[in-house]
Amino acid sequence: MTIDVEPRLFRAEDAPELTALLNSAYRELQEAGLNFTAATQDVETTRQRVAEGVCWVVEHDGRVAASMTMSVPPPEDVRPLSAHARVAGTGWLCQVAVGPELRGRAVAKSLFEVAVAWAVRHGMTTIGLDTAAPAGHLVAMYARWGFEHVDTVRFPGKNYDSVVMTRRVTGQEDPQTSPNSRS
Repeated sequence: MTIDVEPRLFRAEDAPELTALLNSAYRELQEAGLNFTAATQDVETTRQRVAEGVCWVVEHDGRVAASMTMSVPPPEDVRPLSAHARVAGTGWLCQVAVGPELRGRAVAKSLFEVAVAWAVRHGMTTIGLDTAAPAGHLVAMYARWGFEHVDTVRFPGKNYDSVVMTRRVTGQEDPQTSPNSRS
């Protein structure tokens, strides 16, 4: 079941609600033994992460119930770990969260469509992301959205490997991966 959502840009006063959403949305991953930052981050960490890019939120019943952040350039912690995060024209999805009451309703996909449109308008050619390899449901969701697994990294302090995935957003073929390219 889908619902109509109206993503809007994050406002400074959203930080406490966004933090509560992130903590809640990532709790089940934490309970599965994955130490995602979002599961326990404080309001100041939320503010810092949002400041790295542009963040959209969706309200439901008067409170922040879903969010997605696009960092441009990709966050400093991933750039040294993956060459894909150092490619010019790449935006990075971070801290995608949908509260339990909105899951299964294509809210994350709606946020992603807004993020893609923003990325294209701002000259991005590729969107990347990283997520825990053991979180198979997340890896599968991103694959359905057109992302391909391009790298595996281990962030310092994390107890899992992260899958790095990328997706072209301009519709242009990458000359290095085109089947018609010559080496």
